[in-house]
Amino acid sequence: MILLGFISNVSFGQEYKDVAWNEPRSKDSAYYAMREKESIPPFGLKKVQGLVEQQSKKLPDGALVDYNAGISRADFDKLSFEEKFTYIMIYPEIYSQACAERMFVFDPQNKIFGQLLFVYNGVFWSERQLLFMKKNKKRIIDLIINQAIQNHTLGLNYKTALIEIDAWESIPFLLSFYQKNPKDKDILTTLLQLLKTSNFGAFEQSKIYNKLYGENTHSDSWINFSSVNEEYIIESAQALYKKRQNQ
Repeated sequence: MILLGFISNVSFGQEYKDVAWNEPRSKDSAYYAMREKESIPPFGLKKVQGLVEQQSKKLPDGALVDYNAGISRADFDKLSFEEKFTYIMIYPEIYSQACAERMFVFDPQNKIFGQLLFVYNGVFWSERQLLFMKKNKKRIIDLIINQAIQNHTLGLNYKTALIEIDAWESIPFLLSFYQKNPKDKDILTTLLQLLKTSNFGAFEQSKIYNKLYGENTHSDSWINFSSVNEEYIIESAQALYKKRQNQ
C-alpha cells in the first residue's frame, strides 16, 4: 500500500521548503497524476480483463503476507504474445503488504527525480512476468515504442518495463520521444535508471549520481531541472548507447 501524504521528519539532504506538509497545490497534484498514469495496451484487452476479473474473485481478503495473484499457467500459456503483453502491463501478479510512505514535493514539474513512482498500489510484476519480458526483450521494446508513438504517451508501466529489462536499446527512442514531450521529465528519470543499471563509470562519478543515488538519498530524491542537467543526462545516455552498441 502506498501512502501519498506526509512525513513527520525529513532528513534526506533536500531542502525543507520543497517538502509538502499539507495537501499539495493543484498544479503539483496534476503533475503527480501525470507521473502515475499508465499505458493500456489494446491487444485482447477485453479478453484479458475478463481473466483478471475472474481471478480477482478468488483472491483472499485482508491477507497479511505477500502472495501471487496470477492467473493459472494454462490460462497464461493460451494467451497470444500480444495478449500476454497486455496482461503484464495491466495486471502485476505480486501483491505486497509493505507500505511505503511518500511525501509530496513542491514544484515537481521543475525537478528530475532519481526514481519513478511506484507503478501500482502495493503490487509488482511476478518472476514469471519479468522473465517473459526479459526473454522477449526486443519484441517488448518494439511493442512499447510502437504503442507510445501511436498514442503520444509513455506510461509509467512502460517506462518501468524498459528499466526492468535493461532496455538500453531504447535510448534513441527515449531521446526522440523526450524532445517531443519535454514536460514528461520522467523520461529523463528512465534514462538515469538505465545509466545506473549499466554501472556506467563516468555517470557513477558524477555529482548528479551522488545527489540521486549516493549516501542519504531516498526514493524521492531529486535534482532541479536545468538545461545543464538535462544536457548532461542526454549526453550520458548517448555515450552509454554508443558504448553498449559496440560491445
